[in-house]
Amino acid sequence: MTTTSIETPAADAPVVRMEGINKWYGAFHALRDIDLQVASGERIVICGPSGSGKSTLVRTVNLLEPFQQGRLHVCGVDVGADQITKAARLAVNRRVGMVFQQFNLFPHMTVLQNLTVGPVWGSGVSRRDAHGRAIQYLERVGLMDQAQKRPAQLSGGQQQRAAIARTLCTRPQVVLFDEPTASLDPEMVNEVLQTMESLAAEGMTMMIVTHEMGFARRVADRVIFMDQGQIIETAPPGEFFTRPQSPRLQSFLGQVLTH
Repeated sequence: MTTTSIETPAADAPVVRMEGINKWYGAFHALRDIDLQVASGERIVICGPSGSGKSTLVRTVNLLEPFQQGRLHVCGVDVGADQITKAARLAVNRRVGMVFQQFNLFPHMTVLQNLTVGPVWGSGVSRRDAHGRAIQYLERVGLMDQAQKRPAQLSGGQQQRAAIARTLCTRPQVVLFDEPTASLDPEMVNEVLQTMESLAAEGMTMMIVTHEMGFARRVADRVIFMDQGQIIETAPPGEFFTRPQSPRLQSFLGQVLTH
């Protein structure tokens, strides 16, 4: 078994490259021959029916989900299927942030403490610098006035914006979003999407699993459609929504765009 390699990628190199990724849960083939490249500053939206492999794909990018075949290159970290060690996960997690459907904030900590704990304990940032980052990103997501509250005192939309700010505090090169609005009440969805849109406008590299097709039209550089663990179709949003090529995507869009 070879060791995981870490190198400085070329300026024009993809920040994420997946080569022949296959993943199984027992006999279930969750990801099938995934080949995907994401450029620096690119915004990728991944959609598809339930169980199509969308969340598994993004969770593979930061090694939350191991894979059994293929190779993953993330921000200079090169990992084969037989190299998914604790050290490899740590190397990737220092470069890749993730925002989950559930906010995963520590309930016993204030919002401000939730934002500082990762940089201090995970990256060795000084408490003073971590505090400065936290203030910067709380202001960025419009939550400075909520800094001393605990998560239970916030609305769902505020909690998700706090979770986004917490991710930004680690200064990631790529941010993964796994259905970040799925657990929110409808009136809270827009405030989170607006925060994500402003990050996209600033050039953040983003991979986003979402059912919000209007958001995909506005923000994505490319939209990817998955079904049964495969990437079926990928295109810029103008083509994706108006000229779908595969019958499966045509059927999917016919359902989601009429609701």
